[in-house]
Amino acid sequence: MRLLSAIAALLLLGYPAAAKAPQWTVDLKASRITFIAKQMQVSVPGKFERFTAAIRFDAGDLPGSKAVIDIEVGSVTTPNRDIETEIKREPWFDVTQHPTARFETTAFTQKAAGLYDVAGTLTLRGVTKSVTLPATIRIADDPGQPGALRAEASGEVKVSRTAFGIGQGQWRDVSVVGDEVVIRFELVARRSR
Repeated sequence: MRLLSAIAALLLLGYPAAAKAPQWTVDLKASRITFIAKQMQVSVPGKFERFTAAIRFDAGDLPGSKAVIDIEVGSVTTPNRDIETEIKREPWFDVTQHPTARFETTAFTQKAAGLYDVAGTLTLRGVTKSVTLPATIRIADDPGQPGALRAEASGEVKVSRTAFGIGQGQWRDVSVVGDEVVIRFELVARRSR
């Protein structure tokens, strides 16, 4: 599996023929991937502290655009330490067996200026599902780096936790922990003009 991931990364990053759009460098300190779940109808926010992103994007070459985001699931944090500890265990994320989640794009469709539907696959706890993520992507001159461009991308998608097997055994019951989870992302990236 690691070999296949390495080959995919080489194809994505190393060969222009595989993806024609220009490569962006993600500012991980300025970027965030968060989620909101509900327990007893109370919102419980969470954040993934560590992730990597390989992005090629050009609004004029959407077929050649591609993004792969790998999330270190064990880096999850929440305001509640008990919840933070519990969701890493086997009934939930099972980070020992499934340390990485992945979102990989399959298509970008422009809906309006700066607004896109980003189709892709989301893999959580070893289960892969197709999702479409409405996103806003804004690109402008980077005020901090003359001659560079700065992109800001944001969006969210609602997923069913039980569809991904998150919440095993008694936790399949959605009366205590709701089924719907909102995943949000805010990415900042740069490239030379």
